[in-house]
Amino acid sequence: MDKTTIRGKKEVLRFSWITALCLTGDSMLYIVLPLYWKEAGLDSLVQVGILLSVNRLVRLPLNPIVSRIYRHISLRQGMLAAVVLAILTTASYGFIHTFPLWIAARCVWGLAWSLLRLGAYYAILELCRDRNEGRLFGLYNGHYRLGSLVGMLLGGALAEMLGLRTLAWLLGAATVCGVPFLLRGLRIDDVQKKSVRLAEASVPIPQQRSGTAAFMTVLKTKDVSWLLAAALGSAMIYEGMLTSTLSNYAETRQASMTVLGFTLGGAFIAGGLQALRWGWGPFLSPFIGSLSDRQFNKARLLTWTMGAAAALLFLFPLPLPMWGWIAVAVGLLMTSTCTTTLMDALAGSVSGTLSMHDRRTVMTAYSVTLDVGAALGPAVSFWVVQHAGYPAVYWGAAAMWLGLCCCFFVAKPFAKQ
Repeated sequence: MDKTTIRGKKEVLRFSWITALCLTGDSMLYIVLPLYWKEAGLDSLVQVGILLSVNRLVRLPLNPIVSRIYRHISLRQGMLAAVVLAILTTASYGFIHTFPLWIAARCVWGLAWSLLRLGAYYAILELCRDRNEGRLFGLYNGHYRLGSLVGMLLGGALAEMLGLRTLAWLLGAATVCGVPFLLRGLRIDDVQKKSVRLAEASVPIPQQRSGTAAFMTVLKTKDVSWLLAAALGSAMIYEGMLTSTLSNYAETRQASMTVLGFTLGGAFIAGGLQALRWGWGPFLSPFIGSLSDRQFNKARLLTWTMGAAAALLFLFPLPLPMWGWIAVAVGLLMTSTCTTTLMDALAGSVSGTLSMHDRRTVMTAYSVTLDVGAALGPAVSFWVVQHAGYPAVYWGAAAMWLGLCCCFFVAKPFAKQ
């Protein structure tokens, strides 16, 4: 492994750890806010649902704006701004008392997350060398979600002892203490300046186009439409449908098991499955990313994963024995981890022949599509549950994933990826 590759790995790990620290406060809310909404000054659980989704909805218009902001600031400056906003919003959870202020705080967090995620995507594009985007995206995805794991574990363990406000201040303080050490070591701006100098030396500076014109241009690029279709389906199924319905469905099917004389209910099992998903991320994501770089065609590996996920989604609502159902759930969550890494790697590689400006446009469109899918998934899922029940949700998702798998198999997009 040469020095450039090692340096790229270290930079990506720093980005992922910064993101993880900033993510702890947001993840804590998903555990604590539904239980302590009165302490937070809210009037109902409906307001809790709105607060936990508004940060996703606000990112839909914010992502293109953040992309334009990154044209005028460095990646390091963008990450610094995101960290400051994340610290302020996490700390604000400890003293705001009204629903409008909560809405404002969650919108600010949405901006912080857009800066974090797009900044990391753009940094990985700068750092990619010799078709190693799979490993770099795998490293990033595998490590930043540890922030969700820590935030939810601390929320579940300490909320009753400390309360929402003290816990929020504690996580904000932890971010203040940890992030400066990581930001100090970032050298991505040096890589970015070198990349710009090489581009200016080799090709003329392209004429600046409006955001809409740039988007329409890259949309016509080979395989980009396939990328966005797969991203929409992936986000709807995994980040939207599966994440939002897993605990409810486990309770509905009265999932429980006895371990060492203790009976574990559906909510505990669902939480354990999600924790397991984030726990194996630092190992599984880089492995899948490296595999896609060196051993297999990325699109072919994604197609196989789609097929496996469709089969598991079909089995998921069947009346299986408890351990069989857990095995299916674990397999399904593993396909989620694999799909996320493969999709990110494809997004990085499909734009490989474009200018850096157009590559960023591809990643912005990809990020917006993921947010649309994540926002639509819960709403569509619970509407289907209300009218047709849980099996219709999972079998419908299986049919959608199988259909997309067949389209990939026949059309063979990303043939050289």
